[in-house]
Amino acid sequence: MSPQALYDVLYMFKDIHSVVLDFASRLEDDQLHWRPRGYSTSIGFHLWHLARESDYLKAIILERTPQLVPEFGSPVEIWVKESLAQKWGFPTGLNATVGTGLSDEAVETLPIPRKDELMDYLQRSYDAVEEFVERLDQRYPDFENVDEELKKKLQNIRLNLLVFLTHDCRHLGMMECLKGLQTGFGSATENRK
Repeated sequence: MSPQALYDVLYMFKDIHSVVLDFASRLEDDQLHWRPRGYSTSIGFHLWHLARESDYLKAIILERTPQLVPEFGSPVEIWVKESLAQKWGFPTGLNATVGTGLSDEAVETLPIPRKDELMDYLQRSYDAVEEFVERLDQRYPDFENVDEELKKKLQNIRLNLLVFLTHDCRHLGMMECLKGLQTGFGSATENRK
C-alpha cells in the first residue's frame, strides 16, 4: 500500500473556484451563451455544469455517508431545494442530471440562465462544498479514532474530492478555449490586449 500524500484540498478548492469565478465575472452574457458552429457547449454550459457538480458532490457524499448528516447537514441540493430546473425551464427528464452523459442535441437545448443567476448558483454551490470540506478537515483531520467502515468512506471521500478538483480544471480549460475562439485572446495572451 502506498503512503498517503499530504495535501490541502480546501486550499486547492478555493484556488480553482476563485479562478473560475474571476474568469466568468469578466464575461458578458452573450459570451457565456456563444458556441462555435457545430459545437454543442458554451461557457455558460460549463459554468452551469460546474455549479451542478459541486452542488451534487456535497449532497451525494452525505447521502452515501448518512452518519455524517447530523454534523454536516441535509443531503439536499440547492438545485432541488430551490426548484431551479423548473425556475429556469429545464426539461423535466433532466431534473436529476448534472450534465454528464447528455447528448449534444440535449446540451444545445438547455436553457442556461442569465449570467447573474448562473453566477449566484455557482458561487453558492462552491461555498457549500468549500464549507463541507472545511468542516470535514476540522472534524476528521486524519483517520485516527474512527472505525474501519468510516475510515474507508472518508478515504473514498478524499479521493473523490481530488477527482472533482481535476474536473474543475478541465472545464476551466474548455471555457478558456471558448473565450479564446471568441476574442482571439486566451488566458496566456489576455494581458497583452
